[in-house]
Amino acid sequence: MNRDLLPGDLVLAHSKGAFAVLIRFGQWLRPSWRPYKKWNHAAIVVDVGGMGAPLCVQMGRRGQLSPLSDVAPGGYVEIRPLPAGVDRTKAVHYAKEQIGVKYSVAAIFSIALTLLTPKMFHFDFRRKGDSLICSALVARCWEHGGWSCPTDPFQITPAELAKATEGD
Repeated sequence: MNRDLLPGDLVLAHSKGAFAVLIRFGQWLRPSWRPYKKWNHAAIVVDVGGMGAPLCVQMGRRGQLSPLSDVAPGGYVEIRPLPAGVDRTKAVHYAKEQIGVKYSVAAIFSIALTLLTPKMFHFDFRRKGDSLICSALVARCWEHGGWSCPTDPFQITPAELAKATEGD
């Protein structure tokens, strides 16, 4: 990384495990995402740690505060800067409010069905209420800071986040 880590930055992760492989395969199905398919998880930096470890909010079974080192056990991460013009304080504040929010299995099924069917079909099984997937967590945090998400923020994938932040 060529710059200092800052709160609000995106953590893209390539982790191990069957679920990670399935996410990467699903992203491979969309040709425009293929250059970014290596990323299967995302988190947002909320504290650079000072003398301690940097902390992130990420989605496990629920939104959780985790050391950066726990975001991709056995894998690797890349840090991307917060997009220009996004209010870092608002994005981080929203991220911290998502600790405890449930993981959205319904969003994962929606994305999978959308990827496996012709492009004219779009599925959205989201239930009302608060639930997110990892990349939606980051997109929604940034939206609260003023970011204009290029797609449905509740169904954005790690590959789409990587594509949207390329060159930042």
